[in-house]
Amino acid sequence: MLRRNRAHKNYLRQMTEVYSLYSESGDEYKLQFTTDRSGIIADDLLDQLNAQGIEVVEIGLARVKGQNVTSHKVLYQIEECIADLMQRMPNVILSYFCDFIHLVPSQKKNMTVQEYRSRMFSAMFKRYISQNQKLDMYDDEIKIDGVTEPFFFHVIYHKHHQHFAERIAEGHIKDFGKPDEE
Repeated sequence: MLRRNRAHKNYLRQMTEVYSLYSESGDEYKLQFTTDRSGIIADDLLDQLNAQGIEVVEIGLARVKGQNVTSHKVLYQIEECIADLMQRMPNVILSYFCDFIHLVPSQKKNMTVQEYRSRMFSAMFKRYISQNQKLDMYDDEIKIDGVTEPFFFHVIYHKHHQHFAERIAEGHIKDFGKPDEE
């Protein structure tokens, strides 16, 4: 089941869409798309992209209730929400930071939580695109070597925005972990 709470404010200024997703076993997830700047991408780069009519929207995903393994049905709902946003907003580029807050079940003990989530996100996205070949969407994984472990980001874009997606990737790598300038 999917519920959308949409506070869509002036495209190219501020936008937030929140979806509530529910699994068959009663788990609840919140999927959020927002242009609120979290600092993951440098403000000057976001301003440059905005000036060219490109809006960067960050994806947030959190389990708010339950402990069960995320079902394929919920993953498909996430995929549908992403595709819907990309179709409704043709000048949007999505950015997703794989968090490491909650542990996930992994058979590979030498894989970090972020890497596991990144691989799962990539596989989910590739499966959805192969099943819906008419979609013009691409997913680039960005890996940044951190002090203690690597960090993973994803940039989702339409083919004609590839050069903008590359600028976002370069900005992630160049600015990640640097303190904000005062």
